[in-house]
Amino acid sequence: MATFASILDTSSRKSILVTACDTYPGYMIAREILKHGSKDFKHVHAGYFKENKLVHLLKHQGAQCVQLSIDDEKTICDAYGKADVVVVVPPVSDKHWGKEDCCVYLHAAVKAEVKGLVLCSKINADKMREMKMLAPLYAMEEALHKIKDKIKCVSMLRCSLDIDLMWVFRQQVAKQHKLCLSVDKDAKFAPLVMEDGARGLYNMLTDEKFPAGIYELTGPEKLTFVDVAHKISSAVDKKIEYEHVSRKDMERYLHHQGEICENEICFIGDIFEAVSKKMLCEQTDDLKRLLDHEPMTVKKFLEKNSRDFKPRSDSDDADASD
Repeated sequence: MATFASILDTSSRKSILVTACDTYPGYMIAREILKHGSKDFKHVHAGYFKENKLVHLLKHQGAQCVQLSIDDEKTICDAYGKADVVVVVPPVSDKHWGKEDCCVYLHAAVKAEVKGLVLCSKINADKMREMKMLAPLYAMEEALHKIKDKIKCVSMLRCSLDIDLMWVFRQQVAKQHKLCLSVDKDAKFAPLVMEDGARGLYNMLTDEKFPAGIYELTGPEKLTFVDVAHKISSAVDKKIEYEHVSRKDMERYLHHQGEICENEICFIGDIFEAVSKKMLCEQTDDLKRLLDHEPMTVKKFLEKNSRDFKPRSDSDDADASD
């Protein structure tokens, strides 16, 4: 049975393309691959819809960046034609996400005769079909199932919620000493750290012992967002309260911050609804197996990134911007 490692071993160009690198998951995956230099991949291509800071960072790190759009299959096929392996991260930032057929990202792999294909999705995507911004995930899973026999090596990584999402709420924590989300207080989920998810994917691509297949990636613990608020409190040495707010209020806050696009805001809203409906509460050992060690805990992640969440006054922000 073919593995991604065997495909790369027999390839002279050793090339990979990662889509949606203008989103945090795509960026983290491409960054992980670039960290290892040319050891396994000589060429790293980063697809994006809108050029932003993440794309600029990847360019600086050596990625060959290409603009892709759901409504332009030819450009996607041309980009795929330069890669042995394609990692499809859902292009949520694309203005056509949820409106047009996102499965073009899978069908293009067949037309471009890609040898290896990985789809990144969400655990229980089949149960999220009624949510507008999550419905394309299940459609892409179905498309992958139909084409998998036409590609030499195919895998799917279904992920739980990544706790890195807390970054877009950091100002709220730092200034208001609150974490205000549209998630039920008693809803549990098993969050992973995106750095671990990216490293797990890299290991699956480069280690012969990992066969192609379905991997369900979660963190090592089940938590509620009340638990997360307590762990933030410990990391920043300041009491942080969790407050359940309406989705409309949460999305209004994210709009005001202006750090992510409308699609990403709505995607987060749907993900949090899925958490409330207990669709992301499963816990597996797949990530531990790919990493060969325990995944990072939320506590460790928050301690590592505590500076971003530290309580501050407006004067502190002014000093930081000088």
